[in-house]
Amino acid sequence: MPEVVAFPSASLLDDPAQDLDLRTRAVLGWLMEAKPLTPENLPDDNVDCPNCGAFVGSKRTPYCGDPCQEESAFVRQFRSATLSGAIQDPEKQAMLGQKLWRLLGGGFPRREGLVPGRVLNKILEREKGLCQLCGAPAVRIDHPGSG
Repeated sequence: MPEVVAFPSASLLDDPAQDLDLRTRAVLGWLMEAKPLTPENLPDDNVDCPNCGAFVGSKRTPYCGDPCQEESAFVRQFRSATLSGAIQDPEKQAMLGQKLWRLLGGGFPRREGLVPGRVLNKILEREKGLCQLCGAPAVRIDHPGSG
């Protein structure tokens, strides 16, 4: 039964794809060590935004905005995987870790691993080493938090 990996060991870092999976799975570590999730300790429904409790000015959605809707979707997926036992699957952990990483403002780290180094260098050279969004010196092609 696989566990969520807190930090990859040096021997596991030989394979870049495995390293990315381990890092995205590690993001879930603190959630899985928190209070055990059972059907009895799920929160009650709220008349306002079910995620943050803010006023919802729309009848189309129960959420106050897209960020709350995306966070709630992640929570539902995490709860479902935890209650069903699917959270023990390394693929599921990598997927959920990737989603949480994005929600926390880190972009999509697995996407970076799909870009060959020569392509990354061409893009950085084309953009004169500057981020197109904020103008800061760039070392990656996915701006943190850009989704």
